[in-house]
Amino acid sequence: MPSKFFAATFLIPQIGSARLLNACAGARRLQSSTASRTLCFAPIRATRQPSEILRDSTSKFPFVDTFKLSSGELYRSAEVITGLAPLATSKRLATLAKVVDGRSFSILPIVEGLHDMGNLGAICRSADALGLGAVHCINAESQRYRARKQRNSAGAEKWMDIRMWDSPASCIQTAQAAGYHVVATHFDPDAVSIHDIDWTQPTAVILGNEREGVSAEAIKLANSTAYIPMSGFVSSFNVSVAAALVFYEARRARLERLGHHCDLSQHEKQILTAVMLLRHQGRTTQHIEELLERSQEGSLTAASRVPRDAGGFV
Repeated sequence: MPSKFFAATFLIPQIGSARLLNACAGARRLQSSTASRTLCFAPIRATRQPSEILRDSTSKFPFVDTFKLSSGELYRSAEVITGLAPLATSKRLATLAKVVDGRSFSILPIVEGLHDMGNLGAICRSADALGLGAVHCINAESQRYRARKQRNSAGAEKWMDIRMWDSPASCIQTAQAAGYHVVATHFDPDAVSIHDIDWTQPTAVILGNEREGVSAEAIKLANSTAYIPMSGFVSSFNVSVAAALVFYEARRARLERLGHHCDLSQHEKQILTAVMLLRHQGRTTQHIEELLERSQEGSLTAASRVPRDAGGFV
């Protein structure tokens, strides 16, 4: 998703110039901080849980508390948060905390063979909005998806744990090994309404493509099938609409029966916060460099272009 920019006018010597000066000072402090500099300017990745560990996990949280630099150096989530939290505004940190508090990985959307990448973006947007933490894709044209401007996603894919799979078997069997009950959205004599699914249990739901729906192979591998009740002349929904309806029902049922949707422990929330800060900081590095350059050139003048979603300092 490309960065969105807006023009911000700084009136000297009023509040805007003071904020920019503070931002530049903050940038200098962070560049002098070993932890922040290392985390901002070097590739670092979260480590995934193996399937056999996920099977015994009630929350199905996919990450462990190990973050690895390309150099091989390891960090813990607390160190990542300490190093990167100063790069985000208080508003962004509050938003991250709210999102983390509402996240669940117990409901896992699996989308199969989508042809319209706009639909995949819309599915990610619905999943994010309804508190789901991951979307897995089977036979999706991942490079095409990543290369295109996904207006339908509203940037949601940045915050999702998106995984690509080459075949239904590899994806579905891995989900089952991790302890998910796999449901294919398909109408057959054995299918049940989505209202009758026990969403309080870890459930992976397969959504088929726009032309053929869920493949015969995926239906055979799934543990059960389900349908969305309809009462009109048409017999199907657009896949992104179907996904939103299923996600909403899953969240509603969990809130009604469990009293909550999120099921992460405090430690898992801390790890997820670190993961999101890492995803957030990508454009912040460039922002720091621009602030320092602007400060050195003495260009605290009438207007500046600031990334709206970069978090940054201003």
